[in-house]
Amino acid sequence: MNMRPLALLTTSALLILLLAACNLPIAPPTPDPALVGTIAAQTLSALGTPPSAASPTPALTTTRTPTGTTTPTLTPTFEPPLARFTGDTNCRLGPGTGYEIRTVVRSGQKAPILGKAEQGNYWIIQNPNGEGACWVAGDYTEASGSLHLLPTMTAPPTPTPEPLKAPAWKDWSYTCAFAPGGSDVTISLAWTDTNRNESGYNIYRNEGQVATLGPDTTTFSEVAFVSAGQSLSYVIEVYNALGQQARSSAVTATCQ
Repeated sequence: MNMRPLALLTTSALLILLLAACNLPIAPPTPDPALVGTIAAQTLSALGTPPSAASPTPALTTTRTPTGTTTPTLTPTFEPPLARFTGDTNCRLGPGTGYEIRTVVRSGQKAPILGKAEQGNYWIIQNPNGEGACWVAGDYTEASGSLHLLPTMTAPPTPTPEPLKAPAWKDWSYTCAFAPGGSDVTISLAWTDTNRNESGYNIYRNEGQVATLGPDTTTFSEVAFVSAGQSLSYVIEVYNALGQQARSSAVTATCQ
Protein backbone atom coordinates (compact mmCIF):
# COMPACT_ATOMS: atom_id res chain seq x y z
CA MET A 1 0.00 0.00 0.00
CA ASN A 2 1.24 3.40 -0.94
CA MET A 3 1.34 5.56 2.21
CA ARG A 4 2.30 8.86 0.47
CA PRO A 5 -1.13 9.76 -0.76
CA LEU A 6 -2.57 9.04 2.66
CA ALA A 7 -0.06 11.24 4.38
CA LEU A 8 -0.75 13.96 1.91
CA LEU A 9 -4.45 13.62 2.51
CA THR A 10 -3.94 13.81 6.27
CA THR A 11 -1.83 16.90 5.98
CA SER A 12 -4.41 18.54 3.80
CA ALA A 13 -7.17 17.76 6.27
CA LEU A 14 -5.23 19.27 9.15
CA LEU A 15 -4.53 22.38 7.13
CA ILE A 16 -8.23 22.81 6.38
CA LEU A 17 -9.08 22.42 10.05
CA LEU A 18 -6.50 25.03 11.05
CA LEU A 19 -7.87 27.48 8.51
CA ALA A 20 -11.37 26.87 9.78
CA ALA A 21 -10.24 27.43 13.38
CA CYS A 22 -8.91 30.92 12.48
CA ASN A 23 -12.45 32.04 11.61
CA LEU A 24 -14.02 30.84 14.86
CA PRO A 25 -14.74 33.43 17.66
CA ILE A 26 -12.25 33.33 20.48
CA ALA A 27 -13.59 33.82 24.05
CA PRO A 28 -11.59 36.36 26.07
CA PRO A 29 -9.54 34.88 28.84
CA THR A 30 -10.83 35.24 32.41
CA PRO A 31 -8.32 37.33 34.43
CA ASP A 32 -6.99 35.93 37.62
CA PRO A 33 -7.72 38.43 40.47
CA ALA A 34 -4.62 37.51 42.37
CA LEU A 35 -2.51 38.02 39.26
CA VAL A 36 -4.13 41.40 38.55
CA GLY A 37 -3.46 42.64 42.12
CA THR A 38 0.14 41.51 41.88
CA ILE A 39 0.62 43.34 38.57
CA ALA A 40 -0.93 46.56 39.98
CA ALA A 41 1.25 46.45 43.08
CA GLN A 42 4.35 45.93 41.01
CA THR A 43 3.37 48.83 38.74
CA LEU A 44 2.88 51.26 41.69
CA SER A 45 6.12 50.12 43.25
CA ALA A 46 7.90 50.89 40.02
CA LEU A 47 6.41 54.37 39.97
CA GLY A 48 7.59 55.07 43.55
CA THR A 49 4.07 55.19 45.03
CA PRO A 50 3.22 53.01 48.00
CA PRO A 51 0.22 50.78 47.49
CA SER A 52 -1.71 52.44 50.35
CA ALA A 53 -1.57 55.78 48.50
CA ALA A 54 -3.29 54.36 45.49
CA SER A 55 -6.70 55.18 46.91
CA PRO A 56 -6.16 58.22 49.19
CA THR A 57 -8.71 58.84 51.88
CA PRO A 58 -10.36 62.26 51.28
CA ALA A 59 -9.47 64.85 53.95
CA LEU A 60 -12.23 65.94 56.27
CA THR A 61 -12.98 69.70 56.25
CA THR A 62 -14.29 71.14 59.52
CA THR A 63 -16.63 74.13 59.14
CA ARG A 64 -17.40 76.23 62.23
CA THR A 65 -20.88 77.60 62.43
CA PRO A 66 -21.10 80.88 64.37
CA THR A 67 -23.22 80.51 67.45
CA GLY A 68 -24.30 84.15 67.51
CA THR A 69 -23.37 87.75 66.68
CA THR A 70 -22.22 89.97 69.52
CA THR A 71 -23.91 93.40 69.40
CA PRO A 72 -22.12 96.19 71.27
CA THR A 73 -24.17 97.77 74.01
CA LEU A 74 -24.51 101.54 73.67
CA THR A 75 -24.97 103.48 76.88
CA PRO A 76 -26.79 106.76 76.26
CA THR A 77 -25.37 109.84 77.91
CA PHE A 78 -27.51 112.37 79.77
CA GLU A 79 -26.69 116.03 80.23
CA PRO A 80 -28.91 117.91 82.70
CA PRO A 81 -31.00 120.54 80.87
CA LEU A 82 -29.83 124.02 81.82
CA ALA A 83 -31.04 127.54 81.03
CA ARG A 84 -28.69 130.50 80.77
CA PHE A 85 -30.28 133.94 80.54
CA THR A 86 -29.08 136.57 78.08
CA GLY A 87 -31.24 139.34 79.51
CA ASP A 88 -33.33 140.25 82.52
CA THR A 89 -36.74 138.58 82.45
CA ASN A 90 -39.66 137.79 84.71
CA CYS A 91 -40.16 134.25 85.95
CA ARG A 92 -43.91 133.79 86.48
CA LEU A 93 -46.29 131.17 87.83
CA GLY A 94 -47.42 130.44 84.28
CA PRO A 95 -46.84 131.46 80.65
CA GLY A 96 -47.78 135.06 79.96
CA THR A 97 -48.21 138.34 81.75
CA GLY A 98 -51.51 137.24 83.27
CA TYR A 99 -49.60 135.19 85.85
CA GLU A 100 -47.97 136.46 88.97
CA ILE A 101 -44.24 137.15 88.90
CA ARG A 102 -42.37 134.81 91.22
CA THR A 103 -38.92 136.31 90.69
CA VAL A 104 -36.84 138.34 88.26
CA VAL A 105 -34.04 136.42 86.58
CA ARG A 106 -31.02 138.52 85.74
CA SER A 107 -28.80 138.32 82.69
CA GLY A 108 -26.05 135.73 83.15
CA GLN A 109 -27.93 133.65 85.72
CA LYS A 110 -28.39 129.91 85.21
CA ALA A 111 -31.13 127.55 86.34
CA PRO A 112 -32.06 123.87 85.82
CA ILE A 113 -34.84 123.32 83.28
CA LEU A 114 -37.67 121.13 84.60
CA GLY A 115 -39.94 121.02 81.56
CA LYS A 116 -41.19 122.74 78.42
CA ALA A 117 -44.54 124.37 77.75
CA GLU A 118 -47.17 122.46 75.82
CA GLN A 119 -47.81 125.61 73.81
CA GLY A 120 -45.66 128.67 73.25
CA ASN A 121 -41.98 129.39 73.70
CA TYR A 122 -41.70 128.88 77.46
CA TRP A 123 -39.46 126.86 79.77
CA ILE A 124 -40.28 125.73 83.28
CA ILE A 125 -37.22 126.25 85.48
CA GLN A 126 -36.15 125.83 89.05
CA ASN A 127 -36.42 129.24 90.71
CA PRO A 128 -32.78 130.45 90.82
CA ASN A 129 -33.58 132.99 93.55
CA GLY A 130 -35.69 130.87 95.87
CA GLU A 131 -37.91 127.83 96.14
CA GLY A 132 -40.39 126.39 93.67
CA ALA A 133 -40.61 126.50 89.90
CA CYS A 134 -41.60 129.24 87.50
CA TRP A 135 -42.12 129.87 83.79
CA VAL A 136 -39.82 131.99 81.63
CA ALA A 137 -40.10 133.04 78.00
CA GLY A 138 -37.50 131.60 75.66
CA ASP A 139 -36.64 135.00 74.14
CA TYR A 140 -33.82 135.61 76.61
CA THR A 141 -32.98 131.98 77.30
CA GLU A 142 -30.19 129.78 75.98
CA ALA A 143 -31.18 126.18 76.63
CA SER A 144 -28.70 123.29 76.59
CA GLY A 145 -28.50 119.64 77.65
CA SER A 146 -30.79 116.66 76.98
CA LEU A 147 -33.82 118.79 76.12
CA HIS A 148 -35.55 115.94 74.25
CA LEU A 149 -36.09 114.12 77.55
CA LEU A 150 -37.96 117.00 79.18
CA PRO A 151 -41.63 116.48 80.03
CA THR A 152 -44.26 118.67 78.41
CA MET A 153 -46.24 120.70 80.94
CA THR A 154 -49.70 122.20 80.64
CA ALA A 155 -50.16 125.77 81.78
CA PRO A 156 -52.06 126.23 85.04
CA PRO A 157 -55.41 128.03 84.91
CA THR A 158 -55.07 131.76 84.45
CA PRO A 159 -55.51 133.31 87.88
CA THR A 160 -57.87 136.16 88.62
CA PRO A 161 -55.54 139.16 88.62
CA GLU A 162 -55.14 141.13 91.81
CA PRO A 163 -55.90 144.82 91.46
CA LEU A 164 -52.82 147.00 91.30
CA LYS A 165 -51.84 148.90 94.39
CA ALA A 166 -50.77 152.53 94.10
CA PRO A 167 -47.05 153.14 94.61
CA ALA A 168 -46.25 154.28 98.14
CA TRP A 169 -43.80 157.16 98.52
CA LYS A 170 -40.57 156.18 100.19
CA ASP A 171 -38.64 159.44 99.82
CA TRP A 172 -38.44 162.52 97.65
CA SER A 173 -36.24 165.63 97.63
CA TYR A 174 -35.34 168.53 95.37
CA THR A 175 -33.00 171.51 95.07
CA CYS A 176 -33.49 174.80 93.25
CA ALA A 177 -30.94 176.72 91.18
CA PHE A 178 -32.11 180.17 90.18
CA ALA A 179 -32.23 180.83 86.46
CA PRO A 180 -33.58 183.70 84.29
CA GLY A 181 -37.35 183.73 84.70
CA GLY A 182 -37.47 180.96 87.27
CA SER A 183 -35.40 178.09 88.62
CA ASP A 184 -33.85 174.80 87.56
CA VAL A 185 -35.18 172.09 89.88
CA THR A 186 -33.25 168.88 90.51
CA ILE A 187 -35.72 166.39 91.91
CA SER A 188 -35.23 162.81 93.16
CA LEU A 189 -38.17 160.48 93.75
CA ALA A 190 -38.24 157.08 95.48
CA TRP A 191 -41.22 154.77 96.07
CA THR A 192 -42.00 151.26 97.25
CA ASP A 193 -42.86 148.52 94.73
CA THR A 194 -46.06 147.10 96.21
CA ASN A 195 -47.06 144.91 93.22
CA ARG A 196 -45.85 141.67 91.73
CA ASN A 197 -47.58 141.83 88.37
CA GLU A 198 -46.81 145.32 87.11
CA SER A 199 -45.55 145.93 83.61
CA GLY A 200 -44.00 149.32 84.35
CA TYR A 201 -44.37 152.86 85.66
CA ASN A 202 -45.29 156.18 84.10
CA ILE A 203 -43.94 159.44 85.55
CA TYR A 204 -46.12 162.52 85.31
CA ARG A 205 -45.02 166.11 85.89
CA ASN A 206 -47.87 168.64 86.12
CA GLU A 207 -50.12 165.98 84.53
CA GLY A 208 -47.86 165.57 81.53
CA GLN A 209 -46.06 162.24 81.05
CA VAL A 210 -42.30 162.70 81.10
CA ALA A 211 -40.95 159.13 81.42
CA THR A 212 -41.86 155.42 81.22
CA LEU A 213 -39.93 152.98 83.40
CA GLY A 214 -39.79 149.20 83.51
CA PRO A 215 -41.18 146.87 86.16
CA ASP A 216 -39.55 146.74 89.59
CA THR A 217 -38.23 150.31 89.18
CA THR A 218 -38.35 152.34 92.40
CA THR A 219 -36.44 155.58 91.67
CA PHE A 220 -36.52 158.49 89.27
CA SER A 221 -34.68 161.83 89.02
CA GLU A 222 -34.47 164.71 86.59
CA VAL A 223 -33.71 168.43 86.23
CA ALA A 224 -36.69 170.54 85.17
CA PHE A 225 -37.28 174.31 84.79
CA VAL A 226 -40.04 175.98 86.79
CA SER A 227 -41.19 179.53 86.17
CA ALA A 228 -41.05 182.04 88.96
CA GLY A 229 -44.02 181.67 91.25
CA GLN A 230 -44.90 178.21 89.86
CA SER A 231 -44.43 174.69 91.26
CA LEU A 232 -43.81 171.20 89.93
CA SER A 233 -46.12 168.32 90.84
CA TYR A 234 -45.09 164.66 90.36
CA VAL A 235 -47.25 161.51 90.29
CA ILE A 236 -46.16 157.87 89.79
CA GLU A 237 -48.55 155.61 87.90
CA VAL A 238 -48.18 151.80 87.89
CA TYR A 239 -49.76 149.74 85.09
CA ASN A 240 -49.86 146.13 83.82
CA ALA A 241 -50.63 144.19 80.64
CA LEU A 242 -54.24 143.68 81.72
CA GLY A 243 -54.91 147.39 81.43
CA GLN A 244 -54.96 148.04 85.16
CA GLN A 245 -53.55 151.30 86.51
CA ALA A 246 -53.02 152.87 89.92
CA ARG A 247 -51.57 156.28 90.81
CA SER A 248 -49.66 157.57 93.79
CA SER A 249 -50.43 160.79 95.59
CA ALA A 250 -48.71 163.91 94.25
CA VAL A 251 -45.55 165.51 95.60
CA THR A 252 -44.80 169.17 94.89
CA ALA A 253 -41.58 171.13 94.42
CA THR A 254 -41.70 174.94 94.77
CA CYS A 255 -38.84 177.39 94.42
CA GLN A 256 -39.22 180.94 95.96
